[in-house]
Amino acid sequence: MTHTIQPNNPETTPAPDATDIPASAISAPRPAASAVPAALKRRIPKYSDLAPLMQFKKPEFSKEARLRRASTIWDLRDMAKRRTPQAPFDYTDGAAEGEITLRRAREAFLDIEFRPGILRNVSSIDLSTDILGKPSRLPVGIAPTGFTRMMQSEGEYAGSQAAEAAGIPYTLSTMGTASIEDVAAAAPNGRNWFQLYLWTDRDRSLELIERAAKAGNDTLMVTVDT
Repeated sequence: MTHTIQPNNPETTPAPDATDIPASAISAPRPAASAVPAALKRRIPKYSDLAPLMQFKKPEFSKEARLRRASTIWDLRDMAKRRTPQAPFDYTDGAAEGEITLRRAREAFLDIEFRPGILRNVSSIDLSTDILGKPSRLPVGIAPTGFTRMMQSEGEYAGSQAAEAAGIPYTLSTMGTASIEDVAAAAPNGRNWFQLYLWTDRDRSLELIERAAKAGNDTLMVTVDT
C-alpha cells in the first residue's frame, strides 16, 4: 500500500505495519484498571507516630540533667570551666612546668579504645573486680586532688560520698581541704585510701599514716615523683 506523505498533515502519516510491532507487545494483555495503583498521597506524620521515636521529654534544668547531657570527660571539663574560678580551675586542669607529661598522658589515653562486642547478651553485665584484695564495683577509683573545696564547696566530702555510692575507692590527698577523720565519717561505708607526700619531717609523715589507719583507710598511696 502506497501513501503520499505531506509535511504537517497527520492524516497522511502512514500507520505502522503490523510486522513492525514486536510480538510481545501484541500478545501481552493490558492490565485491568483495578490493578493499576492509585496515585500515592503524601502524608504528614502524626505526633502519635513520632512520639515513640523522638522520645519527647519535659525540659529539665537540674544539675543532674546537665551532667546527663555530658557525653565525654571534655564535656564535664567545659562545664567545670564555666562555673569554677580561674585560679582553682587552672590548678586542677594544668600540670607542672611545660605540661609535657600531661600532653603525653593524654596521648597515651587516646590510644586506648573500647572494642564493642556485637550481638552479645548485655542483660546482665558485671564490671566488678578486686583492687588490692578488696571488691570494687568498677575497675576504677577516684584519684587524690589537692585543694578540692576551692573548686567545689563540698569538696572531699562529696567525692568520698560519690565513691561510696558507686562502690569504688576514694583517695584523700595530703593537700586536701578536709581532715582525714571528717572524710571517713562522711562516707562510713565507703572504701577510703590516703595519699601521702613523704616529707623530710618523717615524724609528721608517720603521724598522718597513723591517723589514716585509725580512720579506716585501708590503702596508702605514696607519691614519689614530686
